[in-house]
Amino acid sequence: MIQGKVMFIIFSKFKGARRVGFRSLLLKFILTVQFAAVLCVNAQEPATEVDLTQSLTLEQCIQIGLEQSTSMRNARLNLAIQELRIKTARADYFPRIFSTGAYDFSDRVDFGFEPENYNLGLGAQYTIWDNGQREGGFAQAKESLNATVNRNEGIKQSLILQITEAYYDVLQFQALVEVSEQNLARAQENTQRTKDFVEAGSLIPADVATAEVREGNNRLTLLNNQNSLQVAKARLPRLLGLDPGVLITVAADEAFQLYQQRGTIERIAIPVEEAIQIALDNRPEFKETEAQLRSQEWSLTLAKLQRWPRLNADVDYNVNLDDYLREREDFSDFRSWSAGVSLNFTLFDGGILGNRVKELAMQLEQTRENASDLERSVALDVRQAYLNLKRGEAAVDISKTLVVNARLSLEVIQGRFDVDKAILLELLDAQTSYAQALTDEVNTFYDYKITQTRLQDAMGVLQ
Repeated sequence: MIQGKVMFIIFSKFKGARRVGFRSLLLKFILTVQFAAVLCVNAQEPATEVDLTQSLTLEQCIQIGLEQSTSMRNARLNLAIQELRIKTARADYFPRIFSTGAYDFSDRVDFGFEPENYNLGLGAQYTIWDNGQREGGFAQAKESLNATVNRNEGIKQSLILQITEAYYDVLQFQALVEVSEQNLARAQENTQRTKDFVEAGSLIPADVATAEVREGNNRLTLLNNQNSLQVAKARLPRLLGLDPGVLITVAADEAFQLYQQRGTIERIAIPVEEAIQIALDNRPEFKETEAQLRSQEWSLTLAKLQRWPRLNADVDYNVNLDDYLREREDFSDFRSWSAGVSLNFTLFDGGILGNRVKELAMQLEQTRENASDLERSVALDVRQAYLNLKRGEAAVDISKTLVVNARLSLEVIQGRFDVDKAILLELLDAQTSYAQALTDEVNTFYDYKITQTRLQDAMGVLQ
């Protein structure tokens, strides 16, 4: 109705006007529509402000990522698009009403032609019978929505996994930096003590060089870990939908502190077959594939229904505005209406519909084959993640034992060195072994935490 009124105003004002006037009026109309569109865009709600002054926990990082990350925003847009498609499919049940308008300008004035001619019309069309095509289109739209919902759940779990890994990377390199700083401080102390022994005549200058080499290696390790920490701190906000330059601090890892105090970790208590069954029941890919199969089945049905006719009802109402404006007589003499029923049926299309049906049937078969392979793929993913976690649990136990043994060995050699019963090289080797054991302990613990999260993701229970 709005479109019809706009056309009427434009056509009415055009009478007796030049082309320039029409273009000017049309330009104003277009600019008005564009300005309204800009106002609609700017009227969107502002993004939620994030308080980054406090240290963030893993749960807080996940919450920020689910709200602001690009993948989740696109997922919500995809969901909104599918909801619009359902509304569009539902709208096919209603009649369509449209307005028409025409303006003709010509220099022909003979044989009854006028320089300007105007026509306005109003039409409607309603599909009376389509052999179930509307029902099929609506059902297909609902299945597409179900597929999108489950696909978004998969996107959500994938994002949670990435954020968790990035979060543990920050904690891991923070712990490695602390270990490297302790090792460097110990190496600097050894270098100074070696120099003191050289001045006292107990050691030779070559021993100073040996100590300085160890100190340089520890300094290089510290620099590498500091650089890796900065990279990890830049990757985390990127996954959260923030600028990589935003400074984010993470809360202290209580799990690692408890592990250092108690020397124990949480262990998976279910067999691998049960883990696989949980994955088959919870992975969103299965529900998404099922919805895709049903959607493609409806596509095949709709393609077959294209062979059947469509019965439409048409109504038209027209006004010869040019003659009415010129003669100014009774308005009813210049209007007309018509109503009818049309039956549309494709007699020959060169095999287009048949080829379309065959193509959709083959695509449906491909999806079914992929669905069959998906179960085997998920079972393999779970089994690999399960075995990796078991290996990680064993590695944590071994690393803890190595730290204890390396510390005891260092204490013994340190005591022997203090009473001149051990040489400097033995002490440096013991310190290096202890430093490596501490580094391995940090790496194996956070590798275990990440593999634990990956198993939860493979099982479809990561929330």
